[in-house]
Amino acid sequence: MTSLPTLAASEEHELALLLSGRCRRCAERLPGGTALRGRPCPRCGEETLPSATDRAVLHELHGAQSAVRLWLAVAAVAVGAMVASWFPLINSLLIIGALVWLRFTIVKPGLSLLTPRRRIVTRWTLRLAAGCFLALSFIVLELLTFIPGAGALVKTAVSALEVAGAGLMTRRYLTWQIRREGQGAPVALWELALLAAWALVLALTVALLVVVVLWLLSKLGLLESRVLGAMPGVKP
Repeated sequence: MTSLPTLAASEEHELALLLSGRCRRCAERLPGGTALRGRPCPRCGEETLPSATDRAVLHELHGAQSAVRLWLAVAAVAVGAMVASWFPLINSLLIIGALVWLRFTIVKPGLSLLTPRRRIVTRWTLRLAAGCFLALSFIVLELLTFIPGAGALVKTAVSALEVAGAGLMTRRYLTWQIRREGQGAPVALWELALLAAWALVLALTVALLVVVVLWLLSKLGLLESRVLGAMPGVKP
């Protein structure tokens, strides 16, 4: 014998269920776009967003939660960079960790509100943009290591600003896509073209990253020793 679905205890709980892509009454996962467009739950028939006020509150709740998580990530990267910014690669690893955490706490809940087509476009746009950002971030931070006067404070500030900038751009883009989903707007052709553009930018950025890595290895003397060591009869 199964118990009947119970109504969520409070409006805050109901909105939290909708924010996670679930019905406010039976807590079953909703198909993408259902909550934002006010369509009834396909399982129990409950209206997901019966009023424009609820829709606005849902958007506001999503924005407030993601803002708090973003600034927590910025603070964590700033503290970590301050402690260990004189070590190579530490700042880049901190930024990667912050972006992974933001992906699971901000991007993933937002994607659950979108229809499959828009979800795919949004996910891959953010992935390609993140790849470009990480490559450029690595180049900037590691080059600062070889610039006199670029101490811990400079690398800490750069790391924090990079995470804040990437997070704000992600939030803005995701909120824009959620708003378009709520309006029922179709995915535009230029959004698909943007994916191709990001892929091209990523390829160019990775090529630049390879050049910078080879230059860093040569500055450290590792590249020359490896090349000479591979030549027969030559000792590095």
